[in-house]
Amino acid sequence: MAAIVHNTGTNYSLYYNVLDYFKTIMSNHPSIEAVSQGDASDLDDEQFPAYVVGNVNIIEARWGETVSNYQIELTIADKVKNKNNESNSTNNKQIISFFEVDDVVDIHANTLSILNDLTSYTQRSVEGFDIDGEIVCTPFSDRFNNGLAGWVAVFTLVTHNDRNRCLFELL
Repeated sequence: MAAIVHNTGTNYSLYYNVLDYFKTIMSNHPSIEAVSQGDASDLDDEQFPAYVVGNVNIIEARWGETVSNYQIELTIADKVKNKNNESNSTNNKQIISFFEVDDVVDIHANTLSILNDLTSYTQRSVEGFDIDGEIVCTPFSDRFNNGLAGWVAVFTLVTHNDRNRCLFELL
């Protein structure tokens, strides 16, 4: 388990620190078994030792006068399983009111809840961050060829950045 993120003395405007923050909170989430970083399309090529998997990707960075704005993409995915007695009593316990041949509905419910945990914690428990505007969540189930389903959340993460003129003499 990764160390709990404390924000005292951390410069959250640094690219590495933003990535490390999300990797840490995803690693600490009790439902996430594997964490990766980078373009979510790379999830298609990887097989993880255990699922649910969390992925963080920084899509872009913009600088304001005193802030850094990162567009973040969090992907939470699980392996789709057929409901023909392959699941044990600890998985897929919730009974849904309609019949499906796989557990995509359960995966969508669980992975959206995980995204809610991660973004709520970021909004309310970390002084160095603010989420600007809405968090847009999009479900997927046929996006990857390796049988993954889940949700992708995209949002703008705002961090304080003094933007000193320059730390070095360049002339």
